[in-house]
Amino acid sequence: MEQRRRRSLRAPLAIVGVLGLIGGTVVAVRAVAGGDGNCDSGVKLVVAAAPDIAPAVRDAAARWSATKPEVSGDCVQVQVRAAEPADVANQLAARAGGAINVAATALPSPADADVPTVWIPDSTAWLVRMRAVSREAFEPDATSVATSPVTLAVPDQLAGALNTGGTGTAGAAQVAALLPKVAGKQVQLAAVDPRRSTAGLAGAGLLYDSIVTDPKKLVDVVKAYRSITVAPDQAALSKSTGPAQVAPMSEQAVIAYNSANPAVALTAMPVDPPVALDYPYASITGKPRANLEAAELFRTALTADSNRDLFARLGFRAADGSTSAGFPAGRGATTAPVPVKPLAEPQKINDILGYWNATTAPSRVLTLVDVTSSVNRPMAGSGSPSRLQVLRKTATEGLGLFTDDSELGLWAYASGLPGGKDYQEVVPLNPLNQGQRARLTTAVSGAKAVGTDVCGLYETVLAAYKALKDGYKEGRSNTVVVFTDGANSKPGMSLETLKLELERATDPTRPVRVVLLGVGPDARQQELAEIAAATGGRSFVVTDPDQIGNIFLQALIRTG
Repeated sequence: MEQRRRRSLRAPLAIVGVLGLIGGTVVAVRAVAGGDGNCDSGVKLVVAAAPDIAPAVRDAAARWSATKPEVSGDCVQVQVRAAEPADVANQLAARAGGAINVAATALPSPADADVPTVWIPDSTAWLVRMRAVSREAFEPDATSVATSPVTLAVPDQLAGALNTGGTGTAGAAQVAALLPKVAGKQVQLAAVDPRRSTAGLAGAGLLYDSIVTDPKKLVDVVKAYRSITVAPDQAALSKSTGPAQVAPMSEQAVIAYNSANPAVALTAMPVDPPVALDYPYASITGKPRANLEAAELFRTALTADSNRDLFARLGFRAADGSTSAGFPAGRGATTAPVPVKPLAEPQKINDILGYWNATTAPSRVLTLVDVTSSVNRPMAGSGSPSRLQVLRKTATEGLGLFTDDSELGLWAYASGLPGGKDYQEVVPLNPLNQGQRARLTTAVSGAKAVGTDVCGLYETVLAAYKALKDGYKEGRSNTVVVFTDGANSKPGMSLETLKLELERATDPTRPVRVVLLGVGPDARQQELAEIAAATGGRSFVVTDPDQIGNIFLQALIRTG
């Protein structure tokens, strides 16, 4: 896709009008070619900017109006809308015919007039997440407008105790010092929902990396995530600040909070390893050429050195991490340059979101348990527990990973089950209240193998996938979990046919993932991996009984 040619700017006087817009701040900058003060018939450039940076973008737009810019002889009218990045992402995903998990209801496809030409979210992470929905969502060049490092916002009285290394940063050592205080209710962790906030996402990543130094500590991160008080946005998080609350925030958010002289002042401790919000300027594809030309002109103006003061006085750094005159340093925010390392690795972003979703969001899980005769065989040679015993133990312990508002159900599968099918509903999919937990525990502990070693794994997986998709619920991790000790052994459906049928059944707005856990040496790793890949799920093969519990937990977390 070719980049748009940038035109020179003209500089006579302009008329600036400020308009109100329901749902966001709008500044209409009318840059006119004549002296009639009317640009209604010119090029309208709509810019959706994250609320924290929108005031600076608005002021830069006002300055730009004084240059009286044109596109092919037409005047330019700029509207700067303050919009939460999560809400814009939701809109753009709907426009692309897909969906994105931002802890909000999916939107209908918007009218093109309602879609901005330029989006300035707080982080490249949003562009990465959107490109997973549509690779061609944006024009190639996404220039950083400003930066702000992600920090742990800590009440002043706690900051000294946490600054154990004297560096003023928040890394694994500081998190380790915090966790006992969190467990003892002396400190409360808080964050904007990581599905809606890059600072929250970075904080969740720091917590995970600091806790899970080996797989056996996965349970600890589940507890830590569930202890976090979740806010819908930065404004709500700031309002909830108390003397014992610690939260991931951008340095700029801490500066803005402290500027109001609050009762509880905060110290900004940059996270280590560093992560920065980088506020990319992204032009939306599919817009008229004139709009994209105007977007390129405004990009040049917005990122000019002459506008650095507008960002600095609000607590933002330049794209290279440096500060300018007027930057309000103090309480952890220094004028020294900082590293600019955006959260931009797709796998890292997906992993953190998966961990968060699986441990905090309600799940909707249909579990399939292999009851063919082979599950009576030893897991790992003579003297080891049977595969069925291991499955029972793992499934029972796994119940403790799900929140009470989750939904779980259980099927058994093997050929020749009652009803003439390859699978049987043992416990219907229902909310995980006390009664449902008891029913599932009883069913799992009482599971017995049947007399045949023939199973229709493929047909069972497809039936479960369709059943879960038909009853799909938004805001939940809709997942099929399959325990198997072997492979499909029933003639009929082939692996290729199963993958094709799963592809046909896939609906991007109703994603269902399949997680397969192969137990014992007879499980076919490649086959399970291909089934999982067809749905965006994961597969694992375990031969050590002592490993299966942790691997099962990893499987659930990584597909959340």
